[in-house]
Amino acid sequence: MLSDYRLQITDYRLRITDYGFLQSAICNQQSNKSMNKNDFQRFVEYLMSKNQVIAPQHDVEGYLHLKELKETKDLYLGTELPLDSWKWYLLPPDLKMFEYQKNDFNPIPPIKDKLILLGVSILDLQAITLLNQVFEKDWYYQEIKKKAIVIGTSFVPEENFYKFFEKFEENKLEHLQFDIFLAVQKKGYQIFTGSEDGQRLLDKFSAKGAVPAGRQGSASGGGFADYQHIEYAGPIREEGLDPQMVAIKDAMQNRHNQKIWDDLGKRCMQCGKCTIACPVCFCFRMYDQSGLGLGSRNRCWDSCFYNEFTQVAGPVPEAPKHRFFNTTAQKIYFWYEHHFVRTPQSFSLPGCVGCGRCSRTCPADIDIFTTIKEILKSKK
Repeated sequence: MLSDYRLQITDYRLRITDYGFLQSAICNQQSNKSMNKNDFQRFVEYLMSKNQVIAPQHDVEGYLHLKELKETKDLYLGTELPLDSWKWYLLPPDLKMFEYQKNDFNPIPPIKDKLILLGVSILDLQAITLLNQVFEKDWYYQEIKKKAIVIGTSFVPEENFYKFFEKFEENKLEHLQFDIFLAVQKKGYQIFTGSEDGQRLLDKFSAKGAVPAGRQGSASGGGFADYQHIEYAGPIREEGLDPQMVAIKDAMQNRHNQKIWDDLGKRCMQCGKCTIACPVCFCFRMYDQSGLGLGSRNRCWDSCFYNEFTQVAGPVPEAPKHRFFNTTAQKIYFWYEHHFVRTPQSFSLPGCVGCGRCSRTCPADIDIFTTIKEILKSKK
């Protein structure tokens, strides 16, 4: 059962992101820059009254998913990660890009109203930060990003893969992109903002009288000012590239162990579930729909495990179509190589945030953490 699945690592902890939290002193002490639990509930109610709010919620079977929040009692903010990721809303699985009719070309805006993404974990914030780099020049992604308010939280998975003892507002949050961040405290949340949109949202919330007058902020009388603003400093930390990312990349490039991929190829079912669950898998394909005088172009998710992904036309119509990947071992190596070699090369960021969703959803029980451990053990 997915709900019973627990990733077990004995002598190796994947530290690709190093963004996990033990609740450090800054989280355990009540700060002046904070929102108590009653204020927070009013804040959520305010968000729901004005916008569509997407947040983690348990379904009737106990699985945690992302869906529109209708009642505050259904909101889950805790250490469990939802099975699905936030890319469902930032990078929709099937998007109509434009319609055309004869000489007319009509681009279709991907989103109309503001969207609140509430309860984004620190791991998923890193995934969003990477997607922001990948789709920096993509008009459709950027239009959604403009309308989306990302509200992160400091909760981490119960497995505690990561250890964190630094002041995260100085060393972590400045390298993540968000609008508001909720740092868990005993009596509520310490509030950080990462954008002007986040600040404006808090200002409007307080101006509506949702927060007691004594907690309203600035001398000018407007806005909830009990927050600290974090200026985004870019995705790469001052100390340079992530050393674990560099080590994995070096091992895959210079110490190739074919046995790892052959063994995984015997187990993998090529179902593509890992690519759907992964918060940073972003491959897509384009297709057209046409009718009488009217057509549209669409973009949908794709997976490198599907046969059509690397299929090209043959030299003549009668010839079989050529595929660049003919074995499961080739496909699964390509997936790992994309995450741990090409993404670091292109963006200087890890292509894996360590959320474990791929392992949780894999019907063959392929565990990415165990695989990375084997890669690092490979010899020349």
